[in-house]
Amino acid sequence: MTTNTSTYGLTLTAAQADYLLRLVTIAELAIGEHYRTGWLPTGLGDATLMRTHLQAIRGAVSLEHPLRNLAAWLRKAGGP
Repeated sequence: MTTNTSTYGLTLTAAQADYLLRLVTIAELAIGEHYRTGWLPTGLGDATLMRTHLQAIRGAVSLEHPLRNLAAWLRKAGGP
């Protein structure tokens, strides 16, 4: 018997998976730019929100593997 270790059962269409991966990629680019240059967004409350996000992800479990699997699934599914 295979144990399901997933926390959420999320059903995505190929278009939704593509959108999710794009959002994560944009966030990763922003975080990378922050680490490289110290940049923070300038919109009202955006810098505070990004600082909160950065603090939260420092101790979080990596999403790299699940997102890599999602990207592989999307390629196989012929995503948008």
